[in-house]
Amino acid sequence: MNNHSKPEQHPDTETGAAKTSWKLKLVRILIWTIALVGLAETLSILQTPRYEVFVEGQLSCFLVILGLSVSIGTLIYFLIQSVLAFLYREAPILSDAELPRCTVIIPAFNEGEYVATTLDSVLAGDYPPEKLEVIAINDGSTDDTWAWMLRAAERHPGRIRTVNLARNGGKRHALYEGFMLTSGEVVVTVDSDSILAPDALRRIVSPFRNPQVGAVAGNIRVTNLEEGIIPRMLDTVFAFGFEFMRTAQSVVHSVLCTPGALSAYRTGAIRPLAREWLEQRFLGKPSGIGEDRAITSLLIRSGWSVTYQGSAMAFTKMPTSYPTLCKMLIRWCRSDVRENLLMLSYCLRGRMPLTWWLPPLLLNLVFQSITILLPMFVLPMLLYGLVVRPLVSLGYLVAFSTLWSALPALVYALRYGKAEAVWAFVYGLYCLPLLSWISVYSFFTMRNSKWLTRPAADPAEHDPEAEQEQLNSSCSALPLSGK
Repeated sequence: MNNHSKPEQHPDTETGAAKTSWKLKLVRILIWTIALVGLAETLSILQTPRYEVFVEGQLSCFLVILGLSVSIGTLIYFLIQSVLAFLYREAPILSDAELPRCTVIIPAFNEGEYVATTLDSVLAGDYPPEKLEVIAINDGSTDDTWAWMLRAAERHPGRIRTVNLARNGGKRHALYEGFMLTSGEVVVTVDSDSILAPDALRRIVSPFRNPQVGAVAGNIRVTNLEEGIIPRMLDTVFAFGFEFMRTAQSVVHSVLCTPGALSAYRTGAIRPLAREWLEQRFLGKPSGIGEDRAITSLLIRSGWSVTYQGSAMAFTKMPTSYPTLCKMLIRWCRSDVRENLLMLSYCLRGRMPLTWWLPPLLLNLVFQSITILLPMFVLPMLLYGLVVRPLVSLGYLVAFSTLWSALPALVYALRYGKAEAVWAFVYGLYCLPLLSWISVYSFFTMRNSKWLTRPAADPAEHDPEAEQEQLNSSCSALPLSGK
């Protein structure tokens, strides 16, 4: 699928594997059995489909035809993506002499002690210290996050600049403050709950040797795998989203989203767009979510290439409860709905630069939009089938959930091993009954910019003079290395 070597398992994964109980092994065997039965049932259904389960009048017939059309279109789309993913090649890794000056920005809100762990992981890497600048921004936290930032700065004298914002303005505003302070040719953004691999910075900066590259997405894995089945499921979802979807998008220079956990930007590319990004509004309201997707869209619209570097890895914490998972996915989905509408509008009005990768960009935008809208049609059809013929409909549910989970499971098995790939099938069965409503809800509430998993930031208009005064008064006197 790509040419970089299989990464080493992070410590949490290795420890978890060593302590795997016989109960977990039994669960894996059971899930693999269900998955194989589901795939066998799918083949049986495809040979002798029973459409009468769902067909009852013209409307139901329309829904079935729509479902079949989407299924065929999805198959063709994934075949194209598979070819592109096969063609993916990473950018060569730069030597110390070739590396540009790099600024790492870590915004944090109520992260507590973990922000110090994140800072330690950044400074423990192999990036030359004289070329590395680190800016830690406390976004008006109400806990001890600021104290932990200062402790980390004391442990690494002269290597961390700390910024204490008086009020919580939201992640986008905190990042903007960092962009205004940066002295590096490349800016790397890292979430305050992420841990970087030792060579992550070197690897994510290397693609900028190409002057057309404006941004690079890193590869995100889940670190809290031992905290329940939700992190395990999400790890397989992330592997598919990065190791398959983003590798394909990278080949056509239009990765749709650079993740907040680890991404890099050319300073000369984002500086001219920073104010527009900060002040972005959607349907008349300030955009308080989707800052990563928004900056990526602006760069693509400006003609910059956005790529993916699969060996630049970061490990981040994921939700462990259903309510928190739903809130996170709603926030992500609302952002996707917004940016897809904006990007499609921009493209259809002929305002995008004419490049060879414009058609594949449109294909990715259309497909993602269809996947968001599809549950509006699938859920009524499924509910109807469960009422009329529950057992047969349940068989369809298990069969097709298993079928669509097979590709993520395969991607995970090829990259990270077969044992944990089983959780892709669990996610497939978990997703349709428990998570498919999220895209419908997000579509109809797309105007809502609440973060959901943290207190709302103040959406007031930004005053440039006040912002500069706040920066001047809040930056600590700790010197930066190399300055």
